[in-house]
Amino acid sequence: MNDQLVAAGSPIQFQRIHEDSGGTPGGATNSFNALVAAGVKVIVGPLSSSEVNAIMPLANANKVVSISPSSTAPQLAVDDYSFRAAPNDAFQARALCRLFATAGITKIGVISRDDDYGRGIANLTESLYKAAPFNGQVTKVMYDPLATNHANEITALSTAVAGYGADAQTAVLIIAFESDGLDILDRARQDATLSSVRWFGSETLRRSAFLPPTAPTAIGDFLVARNLTGFFASAAKNPVVVAFEAAYKAKYGRDPSPYAYYAYDAAWIAMLAVLRAGKYDGEAIRAMIPLVGQQYIGASGHKIFDQYGDFAAADYRVWHATLGVSTYAFTEVGTWFYTTDRIAWD
Repeated sequence: MNDQLVAAGSPIQFQRIHEDSGGTPGGATNSFNALVAAGVKVIVGPLSSSEVNAIMPLANANKVVSISPSSTAPQLAVDDYSFRAAPNDAFQARALCRLFATAGITKIGVISRDDDYGRGIANLTESLYKAAPFNGQVTKVMYDPLATNHANEITALSTAVAGYGADAQTAVLIIAFESDGLDILDRARQDATLSSVRWFGSETLRRSAFLPPTAPTAIGDFLVARNLTGFFASAAKNPVVVAFEAAYKAKYGRDPSPYAYYAYDAAWIAMLAVLRAGKYDGEAIRAMIPLVGQQYIGASGHKIFDQYGDFAAADYRVWHATLGVSTYAFTEVGTWFYTTDRIAWD
């Protein structure tokens, strides 16, 4: 952006100020206050829904815009100064239910973080799948996101799955982040019942941290054997996507993580809204973001925002854990289309 402004002869330049929230609500609050004290009027972040929930009152009170690249909890869809570049999980819950039905799954054991993010997906999935036309059975096991040992929850999940018969119509849905997810998967792979059924995951499982060489080989083998499958809201290839991926790989020597696409677009939308507002003012920036989004097609797609400042809708790519000759990967195999609630396989 700064290069383009120089080329245009503009005196405006943007400066990035970084604060690390540490991934916690308290850390997000401290980081937000530090940025406000520095005079910041628009922020890219924070990442998680619990962090966004913590800073929302501060954003509103200070009239400072935040654009989260990865918060997706449906309950945060309110009219405020917090925008979200990723679609909320009402879409993902619908996609998961269609995927379960397509796979012939009628009984689901859910193990989930008991936070804004986890409750959002778990509760929506449960309510949707228990209702017509699915009429499925769902048991939820929620856990403290700060816990480091999930032995009791694994026992409860195993008991629920065994009660369902642990047959071809029974599956597990895991909604977890990295450290808690790795502990759950390590314990589950050693459980005879849980290692006999199909596994599905929320989009947070599509991270390199869950696959070797970062994760233990035993966990990678478990995910492949259980055919761990899930969704991620992904834009179709377009020139912006191709250019972003090439530039990212040239700079960092690796492919972008899934949420990097959304962070990139959040930063561009923030800057374009400042330029369109014509002044560095939170209230003016907030008013311009929906207008910018209508005309912006980025690395994560066309960024149309709804009345709550959330990415209005998105199609989701289906992925599953695979093992090639020697490389573990998340391989995309199809697309769920939100307009039709149908999955088209590649």
